[in-house]
Amino acid sequence: METSLLGLVMGGFTSATIGAAARLGVADALADGPATGGELAKKVDADPDALEALMKAVTALGVFARDEEGRYTNSPLSEQLRSDHPESIRHLASLLCGLYTQAASGGLTQAVRTGTSVMPHAFGVSLYEYLDKDPETARIFDLAMQDWSRPIGVLAARHISFEGVRTVVDVGGGNGALLKAILSAHPHLRGICVDREDTCTRAEAELRASGDEDLVRRLRYRPSDILREVPAGGDLYIIKNVLHDWSSESCVRILGNIRKAMSAGAGPDRKPRLLVVDPLVEHDSGAAFRSVIKMVVGETNTRERSEADLRRETAEAGLDIVSIMPAPADLSVVECVVAAGA
Repeated sequence: METSLLGLVMGGFTSATIGAAARLGVADALADGPATGGELAKKVDADPDALEALMKAVTALGVFARDEEGRYTNSPLSEQLRSDHPESIRHLASLLCGLYTQAASGGLTQAVRTGTSVMPHAFGVSLYEYLDKDPETARIFDLAMQDWSRPIGVLAARHISFEGVRTVVDVGGGNGALLKAILSAHPHLRGICVDREDTCTRAEAELRASGDEDLVRRLRYRPSDILREVPAGGDLYIIKNVLHDWSSESCVRILGNIRKAMSAGAGPDRKPRLLVVDPLVEHDSGAAFRSVIKMVVGETNTRERSEADLRRETAEAGLDIVSIMPAPADLSVVECVVAAGA
């Protein structure tokens, strides 16, 4: 079927429509059963006429459905917009179809002209500066990263060898979704989640409120600026979906800080290792489109990395690559150790 240019141009409205439904929590509101537009508006605290227009649009897209009585219902697609779905992408959809789309529409043209990041053109600040100023968006960002990490956490818990590992350090680990999956599957492990101070504060409060005393005991949050320092004490370091948001220079700094932490914790019976979980162009079917996302939210001069790029960056940081394996979601798992003499 021939692609319609107009259809592609209208894609921004499609994305924004789905993002609005996600942020409003429409799928959660329909979890107990069908509802009329008016009933749904009350549940999600929205204007009835405006919500009706939104629901007609997302239903026409096939995301939601209507029953024989004209009431709105969830569909197999919208089930993934429920907060309690095991493969939920509610908050990821809210972020990608909201802030990221808004930033791209407001600054992509100028960013392409200047070769810089989109965010300063759209909002006057970088992504993380924006999150510092907008607590609600920062909260959604944390939850979106959880949506992204959840399936990888399950796979990591099953397929990564934790033999000889006591402490796992997740660098840039958000609210700890990856570590929660790993620690839940391996009761002998402890975890340290390293991220921005506000992210760690929210995550720690949520963990304590969950009542999961076992994870409260074994999982700690450590605020840190990873461009300056990474805490020592880990047997296994993981950095997932982080490096692709940074320039090559910044990546070398981050990897160098991880190498310093690994070296500080090394001993005769302790040889820490690092797993870099990130897209590499050789294994990334979405590389062409992902490069635009990097322009939107990444640091200036951020671009897709090849295996050769990562080998150069790890070597500059004092690390040796042991193995590179393709993983689901267009990711690669790169195992590193401290280079001799580093």
